[in-house]
Amino acid sequence: MESLEIILIDFNKNNLNQFIKNELNIQVDQIKSSHFYDNYSENDIKFQQIKSFKEVLSPKGTGNILLSQLNLGHTFDDVMIVFSFDEESGDIVMNFPEKELFSGENPETMLKAQKLIEYILNIKNKYAIEKVRIGYEPAMDDDTCLVEIDKEMMDTNVIVSKLLA
Repeated sequence: MESLEIILIDFNKNNLNQFIKNELNIQVDQIKSSHFYDNYSENDIKFQQIKSFKEVLSPKGTGNILLSQLNLGHTFDDVMIVFSFDEESGDIVMNFPEKELFSGENPETMLKAQKLIEYILNIKNKYAIEKVRIGYEPAMDDDTCLVEIDKEMMDTNVIVSKLLA
């Protein structure tokens, strides 16, 4: 089974706490597992123990959360989120089974894709994210990237048609 990835590229670390709290809105009962490394205490910690994601991922850091489900405009099951940050910015990778998007009848897939792209465009604008890549894992590779959303690519219908092509 292949996985789809959404990569929020060069996400500003100063926006991380607000993004996780307000946009992802992760509930404790959705968390299957999580792992972060706290540079200050030099200990492994879980999502629930984190008061400030910016602090935990400073000066550099990584962490991951596996969720039973997450709403990204549409509720997707089995979503893995990986945070990888340097001093000022980093990438947030959201990964889920392709069947979560590409299943069912074409109108249903089209609606899921439309809601997903609207969600992504909203957070892209709200958090001044320069670029978002969506594709099969690894979406960072040009061969497996289905669509790259940047300043020029902002039309929902065009993005959805590229995603579903």
